[in-house]
Amino acid sequence: MILEEILKNLKNQGKNKAYTINNQSYSYEELYRFVCNIYQFILLNNKEKKPIMVYGNKEIYMKATFLACSFAGITYVPVDKSIPKERVDLIINQVNPYCIFGDYESKYCKNITKKQIYELMENETFNEINKIYLNANDIYYIIFTSGSTGTPKGVKVTYKNVDSCIKWLKEITKVDNDIILNQANFSFDLSVADLYLSIVSGSEQFILEDSMVFNFLNIFKQLKQSDATIAIMTPSFADLLLLDKTFGKEILPNLKTIVFCGEILLKATIQKLYLRFPNIKIINCYGPTECTFAVTSIEITNEILKQENIPIGKPKKDVEILILDKNKKQLSNNQIGEILIIGESVADGYLGEVQEKTFIEYNGKKAYLTGDLGYWSNGNLYYESRKDKQIKYKGYRIELLDIEKNLYDLNYFEKVKVIEKKSEKNKVIKLIAFVKLKTNINKTELEIKKELALKIPEYMRPSIKILEKFPINSNGKADIEKLRGLTDGRENY
Repeated sequence: MILEEILKNLKNQGKNKAYTINNQSYSYEELYRFVCNIYQFILLNNKEKKPIMVYGNKEIYMKATFLACSFAGITYVPVDKSIPKERVDLIINQVNPYCIFGDYESKYCKNITKKQIYELMENETFNEINKIYLNANDIYYIIFTSGSTGTPKGVKVTYKNVDSCIKWLKEITKVDNDIILNQANFSFDLSVADLYLSIVSGSEQFILEDSMVFNFLNIFKQLKQSDATIAIMTPSFADLLLLDKTFGKEILPNLKTIVFCGEILLKATIQKLYLRFPNIKIINCYGPTECTFAVTSIEITNEILKQENIPIGKPKKDVEILILDKNKKQLSNNQIGEILIIGESVADGYLGEVQEKTFIEYNGKKAYLTGDLGYWSNGNLYYESRKDKQIKYKGYRIELLDIEKNLYDLNYFEKVKVIEKKSEKNKVIKLIAFVKLKTNINKTELEIKKELALKIPEYMRPSIKILEKFPINSNGKADIEKLRGLTDGRENY
């Protein structure tokens, strides 16, 4: 399995670059020493093999700790430092980790600071890794997603899931001693692809910093330095890059492949990329966090561009995808229904007692009901929309009810309704929270936004619009159509 391949590369790739961040590169032999030292530490101290939370923002110790935990048979939980403290504490309470690696203090468990981690990693005297303790069905990592109750949900992904995913990605990208560009932070499952695809293929992972706070000057400087050959990103990130006319072959002269996942890939984005990078290979992927990054792929050719909709492709060999009606009966080609995923990519479920009936058994096999609507046509799968109040925004899957719950928790509002604004191509481009303040509460939109920032991550934060009177429909519910009218100028505030 892939950990054997990774260990072999760590031992044999020597001074070849493994990881570059902030103008500093780490070789495979350096990374191996870091991993060995953390591996020995956690085996010695974490006898119960409880999960370890890894907190930070793409630093080298995060990748080293992920690998050390995996070799030691211990689940890791990645948490980016951009996530607000209140939400991090909710994650800690669910996971009950042995410790936190990174600069985050918690009364619930011990903390190994960044300074302590680097001192540990840099130890020149270390014992080699001679045994991999992780088994195929063990939980490899837990990544948290947005939950409808306002509490994040932990998705338990097994070693078998990760192994299947990375081997498939290696096959479709033809990766071999490449430079793989990273966009996503490590608590977003998009990062799983470049984290492991790089090291399983003896390639370099080049880290883009501050990609959540977009700074053209900084990002373009890093892009040029990277000399990347493969990029893994969301369509939204590509659209931001394309806003600058200088983004093209001059910035990334050796870029040969872009892998997209996380949200709808628009035809206009592809066309612009082909103009800027005439010989590039564009691969469109689809898959939820609950199914290990992605389960379908397709290379976008000029022939596919002639179609009205861009397909999300065909499933990997060990996955079956069915389209079901509301009674869970299989639909025929060109009929729209819910996408069901069956096979080796389906995760082990959610952490704790999550009530949602999305992980199911179908025809005696483990399966995941995605909540995505789609259809089969001419041998390819197409994504249509969501069937619930969950949306995809900036590559993240977000429950609108999660945002509403956190707004209500501020205890300022009589009424809250969060809606998404979409482009003509049905892509979410903005989140807006309409709120009506309680009597005698005097808060500005800016004040509300600042307080909400302490509760939910940046990518979930909506614009705030305070209403004197909430539009109500004939059923006594918030009139969504009128609220949408407020967003596009058809109605007045």
